[in-house]
Amino acid sequence: MAHTAAIAALFFLLCVHVRDDSVDAAASLSQGQSLAGHGTLVSSNDAFKVGFFTPAGGDPGKVYLGVMYAQAREQTVMWVANRDAPVSAGSAYSATVSASGELLVMEGNRVAWRTNAITNRPNLTLTIGDNGNLKLTGSDGADKDIVWQSFDHPADTFVPGMEIALRQSKGSSDRTLYTSWRSDGDPATGDFTLGLDPSAQLYIWRSQDGKNSSYWRSGQWASTNFVGIPWRALYVYGFKFNGNPPPSAGDMSYTFITFNSSLYRFVLRPNGTETCYMLLGSGDWEVVWSQPTIPCHQYNKCGPNAECAAGDDGRPICTCLKGFEPKFQMEYSNGNWTQGCVRSAPLTCSERNTTTGSGGGGGGRDDGFTVIQGVKLPDFAVWGSMVGDANSCRKACLDNCSCGAYSFSIGSCLTWGQELVDIYHFPSGSGGQYDLYVKVPPSVLDTSSERGRWTTVVVVVVVVVVVVLVACGLLMWKCRRRIKEKLGIGGTKKTDLPLLLRPVRDPKQDFSGPAQSEHEKSDEGKNCELRLFAFEVLATATDNFSSSNKLGEGGFGHVYKGRLPGGEEIAVKRLSRSSGQGLEEFKNEVILIAKLQHRNLVRLLGCCIQGEEKILVYEYMPNKSLDAFLFDPEKRGLLDWRTRFQIIEGVARGLLYLHRDSRLRVVHRDLKASNILLDHDMNPKISDFGMARIFGGDQNQVNTNRVVGTLGYMSPEYAMEGLFSVRSDVYSFGILILEIITGQKNSSFHHMEGSLNIVGYAWQLWNGDRGEQLIDPAIRGTCPAKEALRCIHMALLCVQDHAHDRPDIPYVVLTLGGDSSLLPKPRPPTFTLQCTSSSSGRDMYREKEESYSANDLTVTMLQGR
Repeated sequence: MAHTAAIAALFFLLCVHVRDDSVDAAASLSQGQSLAGHGTLVSSNDAFKVGFFTPAGGDPGKVYLGVMYAQAREQTVMWVANRDAPVSAGSAYSATVSASGELLVMEGNRVAWRTNAITNRPNLTLTIGDNGNLKLTGSDGADKDIVWQSFDHPADTFVPGMEIALRQSKGSSDRTLYTSWRSDGDPATGDFTLGLDPSAQLYIWRSQDGKNSSYWRSGQWASTNFVGIPWRALYVYGFKFNGNPPPSAGDMSYTFITFNSSLYRFVLRPNGTETCYMLLGSGDWEVVWSQPTIPCHQYNKCGPNAECAAGDDGRPICTCLKGFEPKFQMEYSNGNWTQGCVRSAPLTCSERNTTTGSGGGGGGRDDGFTVIQGVKLPDFAVWGSMVGDANSCRKACLDNCSCGAYSFSIGSCLTWGQELVDIYHFPSGSGGQYDLYVKVPPSVLDTSSERGRWTTVVVVVVVVVVVVLVACGLLMWKCRRRIKEKLGIGGTKKTDLPLLLRPVRDPKQDFSGPAQSEHEKSDEGKNCELRLFAFEVLATATDNFSSSNKLGEGGFGHVYKGRLPGGEEIAVKRLSRSSGQGLEEFKNEVILIAKLQHRNLVRLLGCCIQGEEKILVYEYMPNKSLDAFLFDPEKRGLLDWRTRFQIIEGVARGLLYLHRDSRLRVVHRDLKASNILLDHDMNPKISDFGMARIFGGDQNQVNTNRVVGTLGYMSPEYAMEGLFSVRSDVYSFGILILEIITGQKNSSFHHMEGSLNIVGYAWQLWNGDRGEQLIDPAIRGTCPAKEALRCIHMALLCVQDHAHDRPDIPYVVLTLGGDSSLLPKPRPPTFTLQCTSSSSGRDMYREKEESYSANDLTVTMLQGR
């Protein structure tokens, strides 16, 4: 019995020892357990871990408890518990959940840091969420039973799932504040703090010598991004405003939600700049956006009534607005701009107030406005509660003597007083699209008008002189040419004009026209391995480009059927002289398609560049393009489900070759039904590579200032920001799948159930388990619903708002023939659903749609201002 009792006592002591012992690696920490040394807690998705660390480049004798990215190559800390109370590296430090329900950081027996959330509840558990949120919850770990969480006490990092909030509905103001580190190696509280202002703007405040001052502001929220952050449609990255915008008072916040919580993070750097990072598959961080460090981004750098413009022309960055002059000229000239500018002449409204004591009446001319285009709108805006337009906003400011400026750039009437603070003039082409109208007296307007009249006169005179000189030059050239032709000197034939591409001679079949010179022969094969056709040969093959041989037409010209002398049938694409496609696009298509060989890509046989003629010669496709069948009520029935699925698979294989398997990594950028040609067996072939771009081997994303493509097929990040990648083609492919299944154009759905386009309509039916209604009635009776629904499911994944949520083409090809139950669930299409909230929005869309060409081959080019 004594022996049995001893064993029982030993077992009891072992159990107590195990409960109090520290853990090395676990999913959670219970009351009585501790985390010490190299022990960690890891989230269920392996994205985050909690443990002690010494900052890279910091004091090796200081240790902190923090939340870190587990998959980052370098140490990346998201949140620090004891940032102002480090423990010594040589001490017995640990983290434990106390019996009273607190998380404690211990240094020996001393409490270095605590959560100060005493609950006296049993069975509390410390866990790390898949979004990096460290939380104390009840025993079940449910979020509804959270006692304390790190997201309520942020450090310097803003990640998906967090918020920047301002609570002011109960008479008090409670802000969520983000504070920078003191330095890159010291996580202690730094000098910069980010938070939300009642005007719904984000501010960065700087603490210096015990005083807080505004260091930077974001500008007003403009539905998808901030006025002060051009080119960044933050809505695309999951950034969203919640609450009522000004002038309404109440709770408001900005949230940040993306599909993968570990993908993005915004960090307030120790130098006061905000930077957005993206975690790559390699574990490295890529900078997506960073707040510029130029002086103009500092709050009110130039003082009131002045604008800041950081140019490279050597001029001062600060200048007074039109109608204003420096308050202290000498200080302003010496670069001391803090006092700003004052009006050079009073407003007539102010003079009338002085003389009559009222805001109206009086004679003489009224005040007017000068416009400043592309600016960060001033601070302290007054938000108008009226629903009107730019004209009513202008009138409201003109009738109010205390109004010094107005803007209607973000869809609301904003007005300002007589002092305009923190105006930044964006560089040309940087994306600033906000205009400020500054009220000025008639004398300033008269000066501007006089200068404008002189400018107009000078321009007109110069234009007239240039036109006369050009006309005289052309007349002289024509006369000399006629004289030479009569004398037989230096005569040239049309076919002898220099060619941009040198053909590789085919001894069996040569249609390139007259023999080349010795110099031309020496360059054979250097630039292109295509046959170069003479214009006369192609004119003969197409019966002089007869309308009876026309196969189709688009925004870039006409396509004709032709037959070469050897009997070979060809398709001849003759670019119009007024075409928007220039020489660069033409050369791009020739060079690209000459090097791409795949059964699902159209084959280019040759080209012709002669004089002003630019012609491409393709293999002939007897069934023309996909849209000729798909959108024709009489021919739609000829495309049964097997054929449509074969077309979907063929296009996917063609994209797989372009994105992955070819020698060049190519993004098409204009994938649509009219650019899918069908051969004799209805096999699809991708065509029209004029807008395509070649990617480098290590490139994943490219930014362009020239957005090209067709509206309705362009991905949100490309249409709004000019950012394109291989997943931009994936988005277009998703639209194409939905068109193939429904047999309807993308734009024909804006009137159905309030949907802006086919994506919104498809989501409503698929999410409501009515996906079979999307299938074209012409084939619905014979179509296997399971296969069609799998394709619809895949299409909705391809048209996700965020590029990183879309699958890549290898995954699409692999899973098209699989089971739809294995596919992830798509997210709701935010943009297509959001834009249908009002009938006025739909009417506006219809008006815009009617203004576009009805021809699907038209390419729309958007140029950022």
